[in-house]
Amino acid sequence: MNIRERYNIEYTTSTFTLYPNKASLQLSWWFLGGMVTGLVVLVFFENYLDKSIFWVICTLLIYFTLHSLYDVKIGSEIHYIFDASENAVYKKNPFFLRKKIMKLDEAVIFVHSEMGSWYYALGADQSQFIKNYKISEGFSSGQKSLERQKAYENFILNKIANLIENINLELKN
Repeated sequence: MNIRERYNIEYTTSTFTLYPNKASLQLSWWFLGGMVTGLVVLVFFENYLDKSIFWVICTLLIYFTLHSLYDVKIGSEIHYIFDASENAVYKKNPFFLRKKIMKLDEAVIFVHSEMGSWYYALGADQSQFIKNYKISEGFSSGQKSLERQKAYENFILNKIANLIENINLELKN
């Protein structure tokens, strides 16, 4: 799967749209299937488990099923629009219309790491460590992850950097 399909990228000369959670959609479907299967299996073993253990496991499986449904239906539809013509970065999800999250000329992309993996995040210039947005899948140290990272950097980060550079040149003139 190429990088455009992986992140469902749409772009014109002045806009760039990115769906950062599309890359993990297939994993979310598998996880959802596993949770539903776990619930079905749990029903068959209800008589062999203590009632309190049964309800604890059932509650956890229901929670993770709902979380997976959120990832599949809502999380995968969240996208960011980098609009140079309006000097803005928008976040759009299924519940809200476009919400302006920062000015494009203030946007900073940096590496954010947590528990052995890392991803690219987007934040405003002076407050990127306080409020930021995940704009890539998680990367690790494997060969496939390195290939995905290079494709992400070469295509997506270059496009965003070009938009930011162009808007900064326009603002200086």
